[in-house]
Order: sequence, then structure tokens, then C-alpha cells
Amino acid sequence: MNKTVSLVLGSGGARGLAHIGVIHELEAAGYDIRSISGCSVGALVGGIYAAGKLDEFERWVRAIDKVDIVSL
Repeated sequence: MNKTVSLVLGSGGARGLAHIGVIHELEAAGYDIRSISGCSVGALVGGIYAAGKLDEFERWVRAIDKVDIVSL
């Protein structure tokens, strides 16, 4: 039996990046993510996941340091 889920991702700035880990855990547990909606950073993460670029985005986020963020 396939486990399916619709994902609703909220806002929260940098805290919203926790959605990346949630998606990885859902996939590891065998869930098939059928639909995604999100607000703010949740929409960003959801869109990146839907585009198949979540791992690439995660690598980029992990590579950012505080100096990069302050310079924005």
C-alpha cells in the first residue's frame, strides 16, 4: 500500500528551511508527496522540490555563511 501525503509548508524565514529535512524524512518513510502548497519560504521550498532541485538547494543553503547573509 502506497502512503501518499499532501504537503502544506508555512512561512518563517530561516526556520522555514526545516521543511527540507521534513521532506527528506517523509520520503525516507516511504511517503509519496502528491501535492504541495506553501507560504513565503514554504512556497519557495515547495517549488524547488516540485522542480526536482531540493538536494541542489540544500547544498547551496548549507554553503551560505553569516557574512553572505549580512551582505544581502
